[in-house]
Amino acid sequence: MSKPRYQTVADQLRRDIEKGRHQVGTLLPTELQLCAAYEISRHTAREALRVLIHDRMIERKQGSGTLVIASSRQRFNHSISSVQDLLQYGANTRLTIKHSETIAADDELAELLGCEVGTECIHLHGLRSAQKGDAPFCVSDIYRIGSKDPLSKRLMEVSGAVYALIDELEIGHIGMVEQDINAAPLPSNNAQELGVPKSSVCLRIARRYFDTSGKLIVAAVNLHPGSDFVYSMSLKQS
Repeated sequence: MSKPRYQTVADQLRRDIEKGRHQVGTLLPTELQLCAAYEISRHTAREALRVLIHDRMIERKQGSGTLVIASSRQRFNHSISSVQDLLQYGANTRLTIKHSETIAADDELAELLGCEVGTECIHLHGLRSAQKGDAPFCVSDIYRIGSKDPLSKRLMEVSGAVYALIDELEIGHIGMVEQDINAAPLPSNNAQELGVPKSSVCLRIARRYFDTSGKLIVAAVNLHPGSDFVYSMSLKQS
């Protein structure tokens, strides 16, 4: 199956950057120049550039053009050896909440939350990036069984960019985190949000956060494009 035209152009631009034809700190050709050079439409040129933005190799400077910021694709490496490391990951990255809603749990969500199908649940949808202005590297969906307690109220009020969601919600001590990791197709709407091809495969990381009494606080499902994320763990002999 042949690649989309924008992907072919993105691959060529990436090779040009890696070989030094476009140096870090210099500007890429404009969209119109790319259109002429590759005989493509402006839409295709924008899609090609979006791929490189997602790779964190270039960034758009309003009024100045497109700046080369790295000579190779930048992967996000997540190293973890404790619950504290996991919480620090949230504090060191930026989660931008796009919308929140109340939904009825379907079979998959009911299994994640340990509730009955049809149970009212809170859902937050957002994109996570390394810092302000960076392209998002994963899609995050946060869920909680609906209730009228203060935590649920605070969760529905979260909006915009947050760093440590656990701190934002004023949650006390986390007693345990359960985590499941599996490969899965990346839904096309999420691929569009992340600026990657619609046929992408992702790493799906589902986490359930429990308090010290064993009660589920929130659950989160993160989708990472498989080519851009490295997950590291250190295991010690007990």
